Amino acid sequence: MKKLLLLLLVPMFAFSQTNSKREYWQTNKWTAKKGMNTEFEAGVAKKTSKFNNTKEKSFATYQIITGTDQGKYMRIMGNRSAAAFDIQDASEMAFWNKHVMPYTEKTDGNMRWWRMKGAGQNWDNNLPPARFIKMTTYTIKRGQMADFFRFWRNNTKLQKELGYSGVSGVFMLESGGQAFQVLEVEPYNSHEEGKGDFKNPDVDYIEEYNKMFGWRSHRNDQNAYSASIEKWGINIETGVLKTKMSTKL
Repeated sequence: MKKLLLLLLVPMFAFSQTNSKREYWQTNKWTAKKGMNTEFEAGVAKKTSKFNNTKEKSFATYQIITGTDQGKYMRIMGNRSAAAFDIQDASEMAFWNKHVMPYTEKTDGNMRWWRMKGAGQNWDNNLPPARFIKMTTYTIKRGQMADFFRFWRNNTKLQKELGYSGVSGVFMLESGGQAFQVLEVEPYNSHEEGKGDFKNPDVDYIEEYNKMFGWRSHRNDQNAYSASIEKWGINIETGVLKTKMSTKL
């Protein structure tokens, strides 16, 4: 199962929050002017082909197909070091302003994330972008991050033990949005095939969880996990890859 290689627009600002040891990803959503999707897509494709034609400068573009942002384009810049945000290419920015901005209604602004490497499943930065991605954003209550991640990390450990084949990346928001946001990205190439399976499809997952972490631990951990999320704090979206607007790797 292939995985997305995320990317975004030009990184233009260095932020004091960045950590030199982290792996960063940046996202931005764009809305084309009414009736100008074709021109917008062509401009982004030209810019990507000219300036983002290497792995180090790569971008992927997905169009949102479910959720409140349906129709928007999401540009993703992935697998960057903190030092990457010190770089600004004036010619690249000028090209974007000339060939893309005239067809742009608005941008939602950059959101910068760092990947929590131990919280995901089967993630490989060397694989090309998947055809589809499911994105689930969680907003966590202040002071309850430990409850959220106890259940999350236990599930990750058990799924690996049970041979789960799905791919997921987990990202913590660093800047550009509301505090205490966690993003899970699940790439996949076919709705029919789905996002992954267990080695034994008949496994009793709850029973296995309790065996690994203790009697009634699944119920207790899940309850604490659910209570840690804001009442309005789960947003689920799906995107489809726009190949001409993405780096070809």
